[in-house]
Amino acid sequence: MVPRATTLFFLGRSGSGKDTQVEFLLKHPDFVGAVETNTGGFMRELAKEETVLGKKVGQVLESGGLMPGWLSFSGWFSYLRNKVRSDEILISSGSPRRMEEALLEDEASEFLGRPKPVIVHINISPEEAQKRLLLRKRNDDSEASIKNRMAWFETEVLPIVDYYSKEGRVISVDGEGTREEVFARLLLKIEEHFSKKV
Repeated sequence: MVPRATTLFFLGRSGSGKDTQVEFLLKHPDFVGAVETNTGGFMRELAKEETVLGKKVGQVLESGGLMPGWLSFSGWFSYLRNKVRSDEILISSGSPRRMEEALLEDEASEFLGRPKPVIVHINISPEEAQKRLLLRKRNDDSEASIKNRMAWFETEVLPIVDYYSKEGRVISVDGEGTREEVFARLLLKIEEHFSKKV
């Protein structure tokens, strides 16, 4: 279904269900042995550290701000460095979030002889995203934080989706409906995308 050494980056507005879809995908038989590189999880763990960097990351998370591209890339690259042994499939949620990060990840993939990453864009409306975020009641989901994340998605992340799209590297999935409905669409879209590449 999906070629070895494929890298899938899941992007979408906060609350789009990226992590849930990644979790479902990792349990699918076609993705046995895939490596998850969760940049958001990396940042949340980093924020727990009593260091200058940990405290700064915590402040940015709390305000709903955007991490610098070099820091997000270093989080993604740490998984690549420590977990990838051969031609495993890589799956990442919420990365890249800045153009510089996307370019670095392209460059790292090419250096390692891997195909350039493919974006899976889980598409939901801003209204649906806000409704879901307010319902999940996570610590970093204040109204101000949500507003900031919505704004930077439009200004920083959508241009990345456009950049990948011009190279035919975007799989767009309607993210509204039940988790199971979205996952069924996701599998179909992934199969369609990679069958065209054969």
